[in-house]
Amino acid sequence: MTKPLSRSTLSSDAYATVRAILLDGERHAPGDKISVEALAQELGVSRSPLWAAISRLEAEGLVEVRPRQGVFMPAFRADEVRDIARAREALEGMVARLAAAQADEAQIAVMADSIDRQAQAIAAQDRAGYASANQHFHEALLAAAGSPTLSRLLHALYGQMMAMCGRRPFSFDQLARNRGEHVAVLDAIRQRDGDRADAMARQHVNSLVQALLAAGD
Repeated sequence: MTKPLSRSTLSSDAYATVRAILLDGERHAPGDKISVEALAQELGVSRSPLWAAISRLEAEGLVEVRPRQGVFMPAFRADEVRDIARAREALEGMVARLAAAQADEAQIAVMADSIDRQAQAIAAQDRAGYASANQHFHEALLAAAGSPTLSRLLHALYGQMMAMCGRRPFSFDQLARNRGEHVAVLDAIRQRDGDRADAMARQHVNSLVQALLAAGD
């Protein structure tokens, strides 16, 4: 059960809280209708701040608002998956290239720690732990790139790819492959090899997309 939002954090946290609920993969699959009333009751908020959050999520492509029908999780077609993936592949390659040029040792250590935690989560078959460590890695990679614009654009694309997953979690074998790709990206960053960092990041996104499309077959 999600902790109700306090008045002091209502406006700043409503969007982030609703986004996390909708993308956690536990409750909503692609195409599902979202109960706005149930969300409002769970969070202890009125419909006004909740609809403000939903409007932001709609702008990011994370929900669909259908007149006289309600709010739905988007059901992505295969061509939409590929289109979103192409955008993420280009941007994430650029982020990795920037990180290779300018990441400091502290930022590299944060990425390495998140990869270690991914390994621990896979060994323990802890999906939530892996998801947290995976998010930490990508946030650290974005921080190392030092581009707020790229961070903002990729934040939306990450959410869309999470929405595609819905209730179809990757196997632990796939998570292990994902982790191995993170290792390859970080190795290239450590070596200050921008071309290879770009290529490894693009390969990582392509691998994710192939796994998503296979899961949807």
